[in-house]
Amino acid sequence: MSVQASVSGSAAEGGDTKERLLAAAERLFAELGFEGASLRAITQAAGTSVSAANYHFGSKEALLRATLRRRVEPVNRLRLERLDALEVAAAGAPLPLETLLDAFLRPAFEVRAAQHEGAAYYRQIAARLYSDPPELVSDLKRELFRPLFERFFAALQRALPDHSSQAIGLAFQFMVGTLIYVMSGHLEGALGVGDGDARPSDEEVLARMVAYAAAGLRGVCAA
Repeated sequence: MSVQASVSGSAAEGGDTKERLLAAAERLFAELGFEGASLRAITQAAGTSVSAANYHFGSKEALLRATLRRRVEPVNRLRLERLDALEVAAAGAPLPLETLLDAFLRPAFEVRAAQHEGAAYYRQIAARLYSDPPELVSDLKRELFRPLFERFFAALQRALPDHSSQAIGLAFQFMVGTLIYVMSGHLEGALGVGDGDARPSDEEVLARMVAYAAAGLRGVCAA
């Protein structure tokens, strides 16, 4: 075997190990939470060693960060791309509130539909982390979402110029909480949803969420 082939094989093996670690971490963090999922349990599930996990990620905290980042970043990238395009087209004018909310909410539905493998585990992680977040996870949420929230918050302030930043921020967090509830799978089987009727499509749920969030923002901000 040539030196080049050996190096290529090692790189491929390393990439495979890294992906196995991410997949195992996603599953165990979803099932056990950050505190309950030990690094040793993750490496055993991935069929590798603690030293390999430390080599690729450095710590369990860094592994959690990487696990979340690979699910969160595609959604946030789409959100910012939509917002950029809308703001360019608006040429400095405030965006309609419903259009702005659709740009924030729709990518979560689109990426969820596209990410079949691991999507259920990510929904569990989202629910667990937001229901009982340790300090580490709070820091991670700020790291992963703060730049995105700042961009959308500024756009919301332009769309609702007569309302205080505190009221907009509070209403925006209410909307994020609703999105997490839906993305975590809690809408399935909820009271009044699908009782005797066909399950609403993602497009129907999204349209109602946009209307609900817009009414909430206007209502909270006007209070």
